[in-house]
Amino acid sequence: MSKYKIEQAEKDLFAVYQVLYSDADIEMWYDWNSRLDDTKFTDQCFWIIYDNNRVGGAIINDGTVMYPFLISPFVDRTVFWKALFSCCKDIINIRGILTEDVSILLTFGYRLDVIRQIMCCPTDPGMTSVLPSGYSLHTLNDSVDSKTLASTIMQGYIGGIDYEIHGTPDEVDVKEDARRLMQIYSPNNLSIYIFDENEQKIAGLCIAGISESIPLGFAEIGEICVLPNYRNKRLGEFMLKQVRANAHKYTPVVKLCVTVGNYAEKLYRTVGFHSGPRFANMSKRMS
Repeated sequence: MSKYKIEQAEKDLFAVYQVLYSDADIEMWYDWNSRLDDTKFTDQCFWIIYDNNRVGGAIINDGTVMYPFLISPFVDRTVFWKALFSCCKDIINIRGILTEDVSILLTFGYRLDVIRQIMCCPTDPGMTSVLPSGYSLHTLNDSVDSKTLASTIMQGYIGGIDYEIHGTPDEVDVKEDARRLMQIYSPNNLSIYIFDENEQKIAGLCIAGISESIPLGFAEIGEICVLPNYRNKRLGEFMLKQVRANAHKYTPVVKLCVTVGNYAEKLYRTVGFHSGPRFANMSKRMS
């Protein structure tokens, strides 16, 4: 008889265990109820059992593992994953794991797809900056056509780590993603773009705002980019400071998510963003 098994958990109790034992507020909610709600989106939550004792838990659904955690005093992360994989042999994707598990999962035949982290900073009406001569600032809304918006985003991400990892998306997909973000942020739109008055073109843009579904009413930056020819002019810094200042009347915090290895992370830190725990996504190597 196997000494490993899984048992389905009641999701409210599971959420309490996950928040307490995960050792990481990867979404940087800073709020007990928000973290509980973030875990209770599904009832596909399970205890990991080793020698008839709960050693941890995870959400396991359609070949994907999310939000894994160990229960004190159990500390052997290798045995935890061995127990999980012995009970669930069809796990393809693992999402939102702490980086300390990456080296363990490599030995189980998984590959690292991406490491990401949330970054947050206070909103502040005193965050001001001056645009270089020849540029102007505008609100980004429906007056910018979808083709121009998508083209700017795609050019702004050229050479970046996200396109390197995931490949260059189709223009249709970029249009749809931008449209979705603009709609989400429409209740309190903080999106802006910088216009080159001499060349009569957009030099950079930032899609940002406050979604009705974002916990605690935090503002969020969904996209920010500067076209290659306009980099090193501090346009990205200007937009970030502008969003911090404009968001202050709505919320105390603005947040974003960045891929580790993105050169923009240095800029975010320069403007005052603080990093949360790094988390990884991995997937099964196919033989």
